[in-house]
Amino acid sequence: MFYLYHRVPQNMQGNILYPLNLLKEKYLGVYNQEILKYDKREYLLEVKIPSLDCLWNDVLHLSPINPKDIKNALLEAGADLKNNFSFYQIDPNYLDKKNTTVYLYGPDSTLKKTNSDDFEHYEPQNIKKYSKIPSDTKKYYRESISMGKKPLLFYRLPHILYKGTIDITGFPVISV
Repeated sequence: MFYLYHRVPQNMQGNILYPLNLLKEKYLGVYNQEILKYDKREYLLEVKIPSLDCLWNDVLHLSPINPKDIKNALLEAGADLKNNFSFYQIDPNYLDKKNTTVYLYGPDSTLKKTNSDDFEHYEPQNIKKYSKIPSDTKKYYRESISMGKKPLLFYRLPHILYKGTIDITGFPVISV
């Protein structure tokens, strides 16, 4: 079976995953730490998701790619990983389809402006087709590491975007 994954936040409060904009209302201190991920990429906070009629920071970002595969790709690219990554493992059927979409990076996607062609309708049974790491991502990992930079883990990977919260009570946590 194929799953969706969400990285366990370092400073997780409670048992609900919140999109960034809701996190700001619930846990301002946690929000202030999480927003740092967007340093020098603030434009992402204004990206529109047309299929959900909301912004990039109004949704939870899930990966259909097993974290073990991401870690292996980073190691193959020459990354020196000292820590494990922990992720919630989420059944794809848990998400409400009408509040979920798939973001695929097209060849010309920059995320500074999205269009409806960058998104696909979410169907849980199709998760397998999004579960491979694209060659562009592996190339990016290699180039970033060779230049001494820390690569973004989810660069050009398919994103499952969920407009809602997720109660992670009882969900397995996997560490890789």
